[in-house]
Amino acid sequence: MGDVVKIASLVKAYSDGGRVGPITLSVKNSEVYGLVGPNGSGKTTTLRAMLGLLTPTSGSVEVFGVDPFSEPKKVNARVGYSPEIPTFPPFFTARKLLEVTCKLKGMNAQETKREVERVLDLTGLVNHAERKVASFSKGMVQRLSIGQALVGDPELLVLDEPMLGVDPVGRVHMREVLIEQRKEGKTIVFSSHELYEVERISDRVGMVYMGNTVLEGSVSDLLRSQDGRSVVEVVVKRRPNDEVRAAILRISGVKSLNVGDNSIWVELDNAHDPREEIAEVLVRSGCGLIEMRLVPPTLEDVFVRVVKQGVNS
Repeated sequence: MGDVVKIASLVKAYSDGGRVGPITLSVKNSEVYGLVGPNGSGKTTTLRAMLGLLTPTSGSVEVFGVDPFSEPKKVNARVGYSPEIPTFPPFFTARKLLEVTCKLKGMNAQETKREVERVLDLTGLVNHAERKVASFSKGMVQRLSIGQALVGDPELLVLDEPMLGVDPVGRVHMREVLIEQRKEGKTIVFSSHELYEVERISDRVGMVYMGNTVLEGSVSDLLRSQDGRSVVEVVVKRRPNDEVRAAILRISGVKSLNVGDNSIWVELDNAHDPREEIAEVLVRSGCGLIEMRLVPPTLEDVFVRVVKQGVNS
């Protein structure tokens, strides 16, 4: 698969002294790429650079092999964009907004009618088509923004925090929309600080922290990069005291533990399997043992580990 987006050593310096970069990433054709990181890490800057909406201080950006700053029309004709905080004329209805978007893309009346109905159906806004945007909830505005990005069936979707403010039912619906777009061969780049959503729908992930790319790869590869570590969750009858916790930490293969009211999360180094010894300590101490299960790693685990390594290096 070829690269739809290529960003190399992107740096953006702002007049207030802020700086983002260097950011390096690539997005392949027909994949869902999740750009993750905390607020203020440079996600929006990176997405805006893809669209030619800001000029980098240094580095290079290519979209479909074209520089979006020097040839914006060639890029914009093939891209749909939803900003992090969309704003629409409050007196427009959802239908009117989509109709205007269609006309701006050069569609005739018949094409516009067909496209508006398609997008309203995709985003689940059919029953709200005649409502004014002023009456929309934050989540509905977000869905309308994604709908506007879908107008014209673009090859590349660039979505900045697409799930922001969307209720749980709406999230499920929008997740299905993105997955369906991928099945149709579209390339999707979206940013989020909610790693759970990214993990569920992304093929590849780029992690940015404090304005720098700290990790990039497929979701499966990143989840396997836990340095041979795993976590076991143990449900007990009674909360272990300091003496019991110390005894568990002395067991070979135990790296650390966190204790809740009735649960213990034990990090293992996987060089040994100390679950039997852990169970024995808990039973002998009178804490009891109700359940013990291996907790699969998550992108959050990966990101936290990378950030800790950066802080301690």
